Amino acid sequence: MDERQTFSKNERLKSKRLFQKVCTQGRMIYDGCALLYILPGEEGERRLGLAVGKRLGSAVVRNRTKRLMREVFRRHKEELNEGCDYVWLARRPLIGAGLIMTEKVFLRLAKKAAAGEKKKESCKSC
Repeated sequence: MDERQTFSKNERLKSKRLFQKVCTQGRMIYDGCALLYILPGEEGERRLGLAVGKRLGSAVVRNRTKRLMREVFRRHKEELNEGCDYVWLARRPLIGAGLIMTEKVFLRLAKKAAAGEKKKESCKSC
């Protein structure tokens, strides 16, 4: 049976404590468009936390960016390692990008995470 593609409450990182734990103890993957922190967590769960800083735009712009980020995670969560917590931080080039560009950025970060890379790659596609 096909699993529903949702973004349920148990797949979200909500508390400041959890965000800080992932950001301080996790591995960081970055490029010019976004940062992705990864920390092995509870087995069987993939949890995501999103952050878009106030400096990047108005509340409308930030919320739209987070909506796109959630949608991309929802579509591609099965491709990520189970039992990991993720914190995805938007940077300025991701603001105003559409769904396709946001998806490209996420897939590039996920690919780098799977390969264990840490080097910086320019964000030519943003």
